[in-house]
Amino acid sequence: MTNLQKRISSGIVLLIALAIVTYSVKKTPDFALYTIALLALLVIYEYSGFFKEKILSVLFILFALTTFFLMSEYYLWLVILGCLIWLSLFTRILLYDSPNMGSIEIFFAGYLMIIPSMISGIIIFESYAKLLILILIAVSFADSAAYFFGKKYGSKVLLKNTSPGKTLEGLIGAFFTTPVFLVLLSGLLDIELSGAIILGLTITPISFMGDVTFSFIKRSAKVKDSSNLIPGHGGFIDLLDGSIASLPFFALFLMSLPGNF
Repeated sequence: MTNLQKRISSGIVLLIALAIVTYSVKKTPDFALYTIALLALLVIYEYSGFFKEKILSVLFILFALTTFFLMSEYYLWLVILGCLIWLSLFTRILLYDSPNMGSIEIFFAGYLMIIPSMISGIIIFESYAKLLILILIAVSFADSAAYFFGKKYGSKVLLKNTSPGKTLEGLIGAFFTTPVFLVLLSGLLDIELSGAIILGLTITPISFMGDVTFSFIKRSAKVKDSSNLIPGHGGFIDLLDGSIASLPFFALFLMSLPGNF
């Protein structure tokens, strides 16, 4: 089985799992929160594997869990901080394209990206649950579209040291096809056409940011995949990197303009 076939097979399985979760939410709303919490634990555990020093792995898990469960009064500021960290790291990558982060820097970067994203997932679910599902679907499509267009037409590599598999053609292909996909899906999911277009236009660049930022961190840590749990993708971080990046930005949007998406 080729890597593309593995990615497609894993994608189908994950879409089925998403459909099951969506159906279960209607019956048991708390089920989604349990699912988010489980994904948070898996992502935190996988990220802890980026450290060669065992003490940093343990500390990362302890710090992350403490923040996730005990700092609810600071959630807004954590989400804002998370957005700023994503943007600053992405700017650094675009300017220098040199994966050379040290262990301490990887520790705090992961802490300030992953925890706000997991918190944002809960905020989005409680504010507008449908948006959380749409983000996962849109990121999955954008990632697959970029992969397809990059393999088929890609020649201009964007970040040869950080993510040599990402091409300008793949990014452009995903940018234009993702809004079309969401517009076609809008009737089925009963969402506003304008909302589908806005989500489609914004999700590709944010997803790209998440993808290359985690690639930057993994290359700095000398790690290829976050784990080998998902055939064709690697681990949950490898699969959800675009979604992890997207969540704090959309959570901040919902908190500033509630009900207007």
